[in-house]
Amino acid sequence: MFKTPTLRNVALRHSFFHNGVFHTLKEVLGFYAERDTNAGKWYRRNQDGTVRKFDDLPLRDITQTSTSNRPFDRHAGDEPVLSAQDIDDIIAFLQTLNDGYPRRQAATEGFAIRKMARAA
Repeated sequence: MFKTPTLRNVALRHSFFHNGVFHTLKEVLGFYAERDTNAGKWYRRNQDGTVRKFDDLPLRDITQTSTSNRPFDRHAGDEPVLSAQDIDDIIAFLQTLNDGYPRRQAATEGFAIRKMARAA
C-alpha cells in the first residue's frame, strides 16, 4: 500500500506512477481508458505474442488490481470508457488545481528516483 498523492499541482508534474513511466496527464488518462480495451498499446508482449498485462507489478500485487469496476471492466476490443474529449476535459479540470506557487516537488521526486535506482 502507498499514500495517494494530492491532485494539487498534478498538471505540473513531469512523471507519474510508481515507476515514472508516464510523463503527461494525457498518457496517464489514456492508459486508464485503454488499459483493458487495448492492452497491447501499454504492455509488452511475450514471445508467443500474448500481452503481459500488469508486468510492472510484483506478482503478489497483480491479484489486487481492479478489473471488475468501471472503467476497468472493459475487455479487448470494447470502446474505452473515456473518449478523447473526456480526457481533454479531465485534463482541463486538473489544470485548475494548480496553486500558482513555484513548483517545489522537484527535489522530492529526484530523491524518489534515486532511491528506486539504488533499490534496483
